[in-house]
Amino acid sequence: MEYQCTLTRGRRKEHWQGEIRLIHYSDTCYEAEITGRGTYFHVIAGKHSYGNYICIPNHDVGSELSEFRDLFWNTERLSGLIKKVDAVTVAHGLCHLEELIHPKSSVDN
Repeated sequence: MEYQCTLTRGRRKEHWQGEIRLIHYSDTCYEAEITGRGTYFHVIAGKHSYGNYICIPNHDVGSELSEFRDLFWNTERLSGLIKKVDAVTVAHGLCHLEELIHPKSSVDN
């Protein structure tokens, strides 16, 4: 699934394309590939007793997360561990996890 990423720096906004591909999921864990601006992230994210987490093994990153759709908090948390543009790419991708698992039907009732 492709999606748009936006990073605001003062009055300037940067836009780029991101992509997320779901590899595997269970009730508590999601494994996906996220790409954007030429960078690849192998993401393992899920739920534990106290909240959500993310591991990005190919970037040596692991962290607590808010809800997957909490773009602001997750971007801020990840930007302390990876470049801001990469944090935006990953956080935007996480917002689409549920859509990949439970796609909306193409017919509205």
